[in-house]
Order: sequence, then structure tokens, then C-alpha cells
Amino acid sequence: MATVDEIVAAAERLRPDELLRLRKRLERLEKQIWNLESQKAGKNLQAAGVTDRDIDRVVMRRRRE
Repeated sequence: MATVDEIVAAAERLRPDELLRLRKRLERLEKQIWNLESQKAGKNLQAAGVTDRDIDRVVMRRRRE
């Protein structure tokens, strides 16, 4: 966690325009990570033989509970 604390401390010293640039870059990074995880999950589901129809059934069952 020391690295996170160091990053936060450095961010606190940024000018508002620099902080905005940092936030935008972090958002892009988060989207990239999310896309990679989504692709991996999709491949795992496909390999397991799970279809969209199976997922829909589970979601509908959970909504009814």
C-alpha cells in the first residue's frame, strides 16, 4: 500500500488541470482492464459451454428470488 499512498500524496500536489489529466488517464486504464477481464470471462464461459440463454435464465431466476 505504500505505492498507493505515494501516488495519492503526489496527486494531492497536482494543479487542478494536471489532476484532471490524471483522472482521465486512470479512467482509460480502468476501461482497458475491464475490457480485458470481460474478454477473459467471455472466453471462460464459452469454454465451459455456457450460452447467453443460460445466463439469461440465471439472471431471471435471481430477479424472482
